[in-house]
Amino acid sequence: MRLVIACLFLAACTPEIPPGSYLCGPEQLCPEGQSCNGPDNVCVVTSSAMPFACETDLDPPGDDAPATAQPLGTLDCVSPLRVTKGCMSAGDVADWYQFDVPANCVTVQVEATLAFPIAYESLDLQLSTNLGPGSVVEGTCPPSRSPDEGEAHRCFEMTVTPGTRYALGVVPDGTGDCDRACAFNRYRLSMQLATP
Repeated sequence: MRLVIACLFLAACTPEIPPGSYLCGPEQLCPEGQSCNGPDNVCVVTSSAMPFACETDLDPPGDDAPATAQPLGTLDCVSPLRVTKGCMSAGDVADWYQFDVPANCVTVQVEATLAFPIAYESLDLQLSTNLGPGSVVEGTCPPSRSPDEGEAHRCFEMTVTPGTRYALGVVPDGTGDCDRACAFNRYRLSMQLATP
């Protein structure tokens, strides 16, 4: 009888999860009594949770199309890795980044990785050629490009044409946005030109 009572007592116990010990899950999922903290994607006591906000310099205006993309600067045929941090504020339709493949390259490919927290809307990686419309590009991410905890990522590698202008786009894919209540995100875009 005592064993049955002890078991019932233990079954009624729930583990206490201290605030700050979990990153937010998909669609801002957090343990009961906690909410997703906007600045760092960590589950905190609901009363202390701050809203999501973009740093101003991470969300420049006018980059919603390939033709008005932010320049990534001059690249060599084999370039060092360029890492750009960005932020998709509520209502932002895309962030585009433009780059030219040098005309003197022989065989060259673009390698890109997009990483973002799973707590907010999911993002796609798109590619535009000669400022035309973008299309989703995605491949298998190698183990060397695995995401950090609490993040998702998109990767691709593709042979590109020397002397051509391209643009990489970070575009919401319409999922994971809490029924539009968390339709925003921050991200890291890494890219380089390399020999295939």
